[in-house]
Amino acid sequence: PGPPGAAPLDAPGGEPEELPGVNTAELVRRERHTWWQLVSQLYAPCAEQAVSLAQCVRESRPCAACVPAAQLVADKIRGGASAAEAQAAYGVRFGPNVKKIDLADSPSRGPERAPVQIVVWSDFECPSCGRAVPLLDEIIERHAPNVRLIHKVYPLRSHPHAEAAARAAVAAHAQGRYWQMERLLFENQQRLEEKDLLGYAQRVGLDMARFRADMAGEAAARVIARDKAEADRAGLSGTPFIVVNGREFDLALFSLQGELDRWIATELAILDGGGAAGGAGAAGAR
Repeated sequence: PGPPGAAPLDAPGGEPEELPGVNTAELVRRERHTWWQLVSQLYAPCAEQAVSLAQCVRESRPCAACVPAAQLVADKIRGGASAAEAQAAYGVRFGPNVKKIDLADSPSRGPERAPVQIVVWSDFECPSCGRAVPLLDEIIERHAPNVRLIHKVYPLRSHPHAEAAARAAVAAHAQGRYWQMERLLFENQQRLEEKDLLGYAQRVGLDMARFRADMAGEAAARVIARDKAEADRAGLSGTPFIVVNGREFDLALFSLQGELDRWIATELAILDGGGAAGGAGAAGAR
């Protein structure tokens, strides 16, 4: 964050200050000093505010993201993050890198114009994806109707059955049964042979002749190639790959349990306050 080409801000002197709206009560002295140094040296998340994050909060500058951003830094430090890790998390969450994602006809749940749009790329053989999906479902339910969940596929070459499973999911989506098929694929990650996929298609009530044709067809291949290319452009380094209103929810810096809930709540608060740092409506989508 900060205006393009802006010089680094000077390190603060003196003792840490209290900032209105930011809870630092649980930080020990060392953590408070680390937090204060960061919020005093990081630029505010709104580019038009060429001041430190601390000054933005202290002076109640017109940037709805400033208080949540300062709180994020405090929460990260309190959770054991180093100064570098907290700064990296701040940059990912509030920096200028907002990705444009083509949602196309990807399967989705939730209102089309929900203020928070979460795009997830998954590999059906990926254990982390299998663990993430139930958590995402719970989070979406908690925040309905303010969240829309969009799923895309990214079969990894290292997983021998991932491509066929992705084709099965795309073929099921063509018959309006994506979510039912997805659940079976993730619940049965060790059973993704062709006979298994055909069995799942029967269980969800698909037209089997059409399913076989769609699964083997060029249309499924194009959808998979499109989803993978979109993820590569967005910077995917592994699955699951999650983007919230155009910003990567980096699983190396954030945890799905707890932190995605806070991310969504912060996004809604920023949007409600008219802040630009979090985007608006279907920000990051096209």
